Amino acid sequence: MGILPVLIIFARGLLGISGIGKTALSLHLIQKIQHNFEYLIWRSLRHSPPLETTLKNLLEFLLNKPEIELPSSIPDRLSLLMEYLRKNRCLIILDDVQAILSSGQLAGNYRPECENYSILFRQIGETTHNSCFIIHTWENPREITALTGENSPVRTLQLKGIGTDATEIFRHKNLLNPEKWENLINAYRGNPLWLKIVATTIQEIFRGRVADFFKYDMLFLGEELASNLHPQINRLSELEKKLISRLSREANSVSIQQLLQDANLSPSELFNGLQSLGRRSLVEIEEQENETLFSVCPVVRKYVISNPVC
Repeated sequence: MGILPVLIIFARGLLGISGIGKTALSLHLIQKIQHNFEYLIWRSLRHSPPLETTLKNLLEFLLNKPEIELPSSIPDRLSLLMEYLRKNRCLIILDDVQAILSSGQLAGNYRPECENYSILFRQIGETTHNSCFIIHTWENPREITALTGENSPVRTLQLKGIGTDATEIFRHKNLLNPEKWENLINAYRGNPLWLKIVATTIQEIFRGRVADFFKYDMLFLGEELASNLHPQINRLSELEKKLISRLSREANSVSIQQLLQDANLSPSELFNGLQSLGRRSLVEIEEQENETLFSVCPVVRKYVISNPVC
């Protein structure tokens, strides 16, 4: 990924399933570009802080003032933040943004107590300023999705697996049988965290022999990997659970027509569900002979089969 474009983009969303490398990419990016900014702030939304608290934390850092000297209302705090972002070059990273989004609904909807974050994201994306926001999330807030575009200052980068770079993980774990490493990468879709987990298992049980691992089960999840997937699958809506269960019963990709016939859903329900699962990085899409086909990756399929969601 090129480094320069982020300097002229007001907001960047790093989107992807847990473990895919959003934090690692941002840390690498910071090393390259931090000299272009006067201030660097990294804040986690993991505990779903109210917008008032997030604004307080940002303003206290930027203005070096205690809360008692800050405006009391959210609109005034937002106005003060935007004024500061226009006058100064700030790089602000918000981590775990999915925590302010709702479970049990389609992707991008807010928890009721966090609805007013939509105001912050709209202002960041629609207002001209000299700063850059980066968010890490399993799914984008709806405002980010709506504002993203080729000619927009808001961009989304959906991270994929790391491919052959994963061999560094295997070397670090002292794995053997390098001729089998590509199979391992493909099976776990190049997800760095998943590969570290399975590489540790191979080292502990098979003394690093990947070939021996493949004799028994090409897709071993284990408790650690399953616990990593659980919160992401658990936040799905009932519609998405129904769809991902249907897709997980198929080893091959299926068409929209097949899903309409088998899933007992209306076209609008199906389209909403597929779109939402795609925004959560939980479906894979391919084109074959001018037809769009859908599937779930082997790791997610095995998890859903082993842990039925509906």
